[in-house]
Amino acid sequence: MINYLAIDYGTKKIGLAISVEGIALPLSIISTKEAFSLLPRIIADRSIKQIIIGIANHMDGTLSEQATRTRIFRDKLSNILPKDISYIEWDERLTTFEARSSLGHFGTKHIRENIDDIAASILLQSYLDSIKN
Repeated sequence: MINYLAIDYGTKKIGLAISVEGIALPLSIISTKEAFSLLPRIIADRSIKQIIIGIANHMDGTLSEQATRTRIFRDKLSNILPKDISYIEWDERLTTFEARSSLGHFGTKHIRENIDDIAASILLQSYLDSIKN
C-alpha cells in the first residue's frame, strides 16, 4: 500500500496528514519556516511515496495567489526530496471550513491550534476516497 502525505500549505503554518490503511489521519502542524528541514525527515521516516498537496483556487475555479504560492513551495520541496516521490494537486477549497465545522464544539482556542492538520486530513481523505474504485 502506498504511503501518502497531505500538505495543507500556509504562509505561517503547514498542516500535515498521513494515510494509514486507506484512512487519513492528522499528523502535525509545522512552521512554514521549518518545512524544508522537517519534511525530508518526516517523508523518509514514514516511507512516503506520494504527496497530496492542497491547491486553494477561488470558488469559481480561477487561480488564486495562495495556489501560486503553494506551487512555488511544491517546486522548492521537490528539489530537496527524492526524485521517486510524486506530487498530486488536490482541490482544498472548503477543507478549512469543514475542519472548523467539525471542531466547533471544542472552542475557539482548540480550533485555532488544530485546524491545519485536520484540514489536511480532510483533503487527504477526499483524495483517498476518489481512488478507492
